Amino acid sequence: MNMLETLIAFIKSLPAWLGAVVEVMIVAIVFLTAVTFLAGVWCGLRIVGKRAQSIKEITFFPPKIVFLDKED
Repeated sequence: MNMLETLIAFIKSLPAWLGAVVEVMIVAIVFLTAVTFLAGVWCGLRIVGKRAQSIKEITFFPPKIVFLDKED
């Protein structure tokens, strides 16, 4: 929480117009990060979903999906 308090103190120390620009940039970065994460999850589910019937094994450490028609 200390980082958030430092960021808020920094924004309040800036001139009003520059503080508004920084706030918009922070919101944009958080939004784009969330959208990128969700797009990655969506694409991953589509790729796995197309071949879901042929999945033999899923391991998380290390991350790996083994399909029936391909052995690694």
